[in-house]
Amino acid sequence: MESHSSPAVVLRWRAYGESDKIVTFLTRDFGKITGIGKGARNSRRRFPNSLELLARVKVHFRQKQEASLAFLESAELLGPDTSAMSPERLAYGAYMAELAEQMTVEWNPVIETYQLLEEAMVSLEGGPATASLLRAYELKLLDRVGFGPPLERCTRCETPLSRSEESFFAAAQGALWCGRCGSGEDGLVAIQGRLVERLRGLREWSLERCRSEPLTTDRDQAARITGQLLALHLVRPLKSLRTIEQLSRDRG
Repeated sequence: MESHSSPAVVLRWRAYGESDKIVTFLTRDFGKITGIGKGARNSRRRFPNSLELLARVKVHFRQKQEASLAFLESAELLGPDTSAMSPERLAYGAYMAELAEQMTVEWNPVIETYQLLEEAMVSLEGGPATASLLRAYELKLLDRVGFGPPLERCTRCETPLSRSEESFFAAAQGALWCGRCGSGEDGLVAIQGRLVERLRGLREWSLERCRSEPLTTDRDQAARITGQLLALHLVRPLKSLRTIEQLSRDRG
């Protein structure tokens, strides 16, 4: 049974038996993998706080060809201990990780998706999640898995979408239509040209730049648009959203 190693981000874990952990990672070199860490809940030598949610690690594992679970040998932290992260950052990080998990499949290398998730985790280590940061991550993730919506041109007639003109969002198709194609159509949502331009920027800029580019009056509509785009491709409801909603209620 050959040993492998790769940088990775912990997507989730659960206890198994009295001392084991079953952990799902998004790795740089192997894609999403799930493995069992024998004695991981007690071992500080092989797993020094390195199997916690959102941890950036280098994981070492073995995999039998016929086995569904990898055997985790050890994992070393490549970033801060995430167990000390604030509840808000942990909740939004869990949301990002859960999106990445749903948008990937086991043992399919997705280097660009891994790099995006790692960049997001580094960004969260440096500061809180802003609305712009979250919307940027969502748009970038959709792009990396092949579901990104065209934001430059009308999906119907390919007319360039302008900052100075209103566009329309067709949620069922996950598409933007120009004013001429969308005018008079039922079920479409009008979008100001400035928001379309900002969404294009969030998709292209680095996550760290996006953090400091406020959406201001367009914040709620941007969240609804990216949420509807994601909903077209999610296989189950996101558990992390319940935690975020509870935190919002507690603050309110």
